[in-house]
Amino acid sequence: MNSLTTPRQALVLILLTTVANLWGAEPLHFPRETPVVAVYRRTHNAVVNISGEQTISQRVSPFDWPPAFDWGPRFQQQVAVLGSGFIVHEDGFIVTNAHVVEGVKRIKAVFSDGREFQARVISADTSKDLAVLRIDAGGKLPFVEFGRSDDLMIGETVIAIGNPYGYANTVTSGVISAVGRDIPVSEGFWLRGLIQTDAPINPGNSGGPLLNVNGQLIGITTAIRAEAQNIGFAIPVDTLVDNVGQMLMPEKLRRVRLGLTIGRMTSAGPFRGLVVSGVGKGSPADEKKLATGDLILEIDGHQPHSIVDFYIRMIDKEVGQPIRLSYVRPSEKNPKSRIVDLAMLPRPVPDGRALAKTYFQMDLSELTAAVARRFNFESAYPILIVTGVDASGGAARAGIKPGDLILQVGNMTPRDLPEFAIQMEKVSPGDTVELMILRITMGAFGQMERRSLVRLEARPRNGSL
Repeated sequence: MNSLTTPRQALVLILLTTVANLWGAEPLHFPRETPVVAVYRRTHNAVVNISGEQTISQRVSPFDWPPAFDWGPRFQQQVAVLGSGFIVHEDGFIVTNAHVVEGVKRIKAVFSDGREFQARVISADTSKDLAVLRIDAGGKLPFVEFGRSDDLMIGETVIAIGNPYGYANTVTSGVISAVGRDIPVSEGFWLRGLIQTDAPINPGNSGGPLLNVNGQLIGITTAIRAEAQNIGFAIPVDTLVDNVGQMLMPEKLRRVRLGLTIGRMTSAGPFRGLVVSGVGKGSPADEKKLATGDLILEIDGHQPHSIVDFYIRMIDKEVGQPIRLSYVRPSEKNPKSRIVDLAMLPRPVPDGRALAKTYFQMDLSELTAAVARRFNFESAYPILIVTGVDASGGAARAGIKPGDLILQVGNMTPRDLPEFAIQMEKVSPGDTVELMILRITMGAFGQMERRSLVRLEARPRNGSL
């Protein structure tokens, strides 16, 4: 028997078995394959254990210096990192938590049959704690089917598979305890809209799948309450679907432009495909007359089964290489499928020096040997230096002076003007940009260093840009 036994049926079977034993008859047997067993058998080959090493650096000093004075020798230690992940595409793409792989070297993915592969991070979104990895397994792999998380029921059975404390391919089960939970992860950083479950989740489960009784992905296990028992949390699969497109868009991974944002799998009459959720103005997709609401039926003759499948087929496309799409426009009176050929265009790096001048009215340069001599530095260094400021501009009003060094723009450390430009192209007029400034001066007691955080509004002068 393969069906679930109800409590009433179980009681009857127990009574019959007791009677049969008293009469010396053949004992009856209960069905052993529960939905949890069936889900594990169906999905465990698509779950991987993630491991690697992370370097922890600590300052060694006999003095209790404040953080701004980061001086003295440092002690570095290699720490093992353990987590979980799952295959989302047959070509070797894995989803896990961003915190599992952040700063980790030599990431390794291990399957339930013992096969090991080196993995590399393709894209990560720390704000959503999601990351996509890639391995080269030399063949097609089993993958986890996406479910949905907008129809979850409190109390429904869920199954978690992962690598708790390094115990590979461990399965636990429980129920959904609540939905829409918000939890603080670190100071000022929250994960929101999480699934709460009582399925036992432990360190090492992070990044593993949370599945329903049909074996469909409904969440990504991400956190536990250390002081509590059986209170765990998972990122809803809908959050993954809504963000993985942005993470895998060609524009995110390379300096190209396609202009096509894809959403969920949707049906319209006899047609089923991925909905176009956005088209960039003036992009190749726009020039080919694709529009929001269109359904993508095929890409290069292949019917995509998910948003991940669509974007992964873009990853290895070269600039100018044709991408053939079959699509339909459901808004038409008599919709019919059409064919269109797209190609990605190169997206040049903007002029970082011009952006600094336009937004902040300051002149930036790389600290070359010639510039170093001009500002009395001993040698060239991969860092940016302010070489001039307009007296009435935004940089001058914020107190920035020629000779100041740019340590950070936002959370990035630009080593040259192209890296500064890449960070600045995300900025729109009116946005506030944080700059970490280092000012080095000579005083009565020798060289003095002062770091300061400066907030500048990106304000083009005279309506330029």
